[in-house]
Amino acid sequence: MKKPTPKKTSARAVLARLFGASAKAIAIEKSVLTGYASVGGGKVCVIGTSNGTYIDNEAALRLAAHVIDCIEKNPKTPIVMLVDSAGQEPNRVAEMLGLASYFGHLLSCLELARRKGHKLITVATGQAVGGAFLCYGMFADRIYALDSATVGLMPISAMSAVTKIPAAVLQKLSKTMPSLEFGAAPFALLGGVEAVWSAKDDVQAKLAQAIATATSEDNRAELGKKRGGRKLALDIRKKVLAESAR
Repeated sequence: MKKPTPKKTSARAVLARLFGASAKAIAIEKSVLTGYASVGGGKVCVIGTSNGTYIDNEAALRLAAHVIDCIEKNPKTPIVMLVDSAGQEPNRVAEMLGLASYFGHLLSCLELARRKGHKLITVATGQAVGGAFLCYGMFADRIYALDSATVGLMPISAMSAVTKIPAAVLQKLSKTMPSLEFGAAPFALLGGVEAVWSAKDDVQAKLAQAIATATSEDNRAELGKKRGGRKLALDIRKKVLAESAR
């Protein structure tokens, strides 16, 4: 007998798990999240996506506008970025309207927030894939993921189409190369995810701790070497910096 497909957790249920009763103040419009909530007794700004939606020009502008609102009205308030998106909007109209520039605007707003003293924390709650992950989620000071999240930059099918390497070969390589495998755990091995939170964890407490301990220092190469997913990145970076300092 065919096993039933597990029911996907609703966006509201995910928000309630992360923010408790304060999640009610977070708006969901066309699967885009904006609002404010409470974590560990402190106020946080929330932006993000849900339901595996694609990010288009309009969505990028709405996320950027909320970041600006936070900077202007709530100085130094931590910004929690939730990612559940299948990627950037895959249509020619969005590209012709300059989708990459809209993403650049969003990233510029987040960098301004960082420089103004806002901590940036990402939590991958569902799909964290491709351009949608790159345009805000990967820009955080620290990235966390629920163990049910799918984290990665390019599916094997897309890699195969670009590189002309058969998907079966890439699939086999992914068993020993975390960079080719999708999932929260493989991305954590690379150092891209600080920690993976399980269904049994008190994620509200975990999120409060993540905000309290976050710094803007990029520790991903160090984590990748320590965990064995990226053994050379840290040493190469150190060598390049040493050479450039001469």
